[in-house]
Amino acid sequence: MLKNFTLLYVEDDTNAQEWMKLVLEDDVKDFLQAFDGQEGLDMYKTHKPDIILTDINMPQMDGLDMAQQIKQIDKEQPIVIMSAFDDSPTLLRAINMGINFFITKPIDIEKLMDKLQQIAQNLQNKIDAQILREQEIQNLYNLAHYDNLTQIPNRFLFSIKLDEVISRATRKDGTFSLFFIDLDDFKVINDTYGHGAGDAILQSVSENIKKVIRTEDTFARISGDEFSLIIEDIDDTHYLEQMAQKILNAVATPVQYYGDTLQLTCSIGISRFPHDSRSKKELLFLADSAMYKAKQKGKSNYYFEKHEEEK
Repeated sequence: MLKNFTLLYVEDDTNAQEWMKLVLEDDVKDFLQAFDGQEGLDMYKTHKPDIILTDINMPQMDGLDMAQQIKQIDKEQPIVIMSAFDDSPTLLRAINMGINFFITKPIDIEKLMDKLQQIAQNLQNKIDAQILREQEIQNLYNLAHYDNLTQIPNRFLFSIKLDEVISRATRKDGTFSLFFIDLDDFKVINDTYGHGAGDAILQSVSENIKKVIRTEDTFARISGDEFSLIIEDIDDTHYLEQMAQKILNAVATPVQYYGDTLQLTCSIGISRFPHDSRSKKELLFLADSAMYKAKQKGKSNYYFEKHEEEK
């Protein structure tokens, strides 16, 4: 455990330094040396060692003065004080500044190693707890922002991304397109083959669509059988038509499910910023309206919607 951490040893006695280096160098990640309190303080600021082992009586700055300044920077910094502690004021001062690791002189190497291992274990426990907290936060974030079945952004994250895209396009006088993708007759699959088949279709559809769009595009599942796509910085109608056709083809890819071949089509509605609207609410409405117009055309179609005043 100690091998994972760096140690700074502060001691003005060169013989003691040589002996401690011989004892500890192979047991720590990095063994740092300072020969007075001021040098120890400077090395702490530069190297941020995990553990500090220090004598008290040293020239320029003693170990307690150094420890006090370090504790003002990081009150959690583990510092081991080495002293005979033959006077109560010194011990009390050390305790009051938050030092609770003491080794009496002459040094008992076994007790020293036990103390250092204890500190290393405490440090590792904190690291492990922090990693666990970060993992829990990430898991909660994923649950809140990503669809559990397809692992793509959900409606909530899609709404956040759309706000960001509108803000960015407004600032930079940019453009983007919003696709609404609805699976045609998806209910028939669920009713005929069961929800397991429906889930297989949704997973296949999301994977196939991801293969034909750009990595920088925002693709999300916004409801049971509806998806949405945001394509930024492309104002070429021909490109958008080609992309819509690629998505139609991707969705139509047959899915094998326990010996049955399942196949669906989709309908796509498209609205564009700023051509059709600069309003989030209206862009969503226009894309949704265009999607229903595509269904009215006979399904497996796409349709570009515009604000009524612009038709």
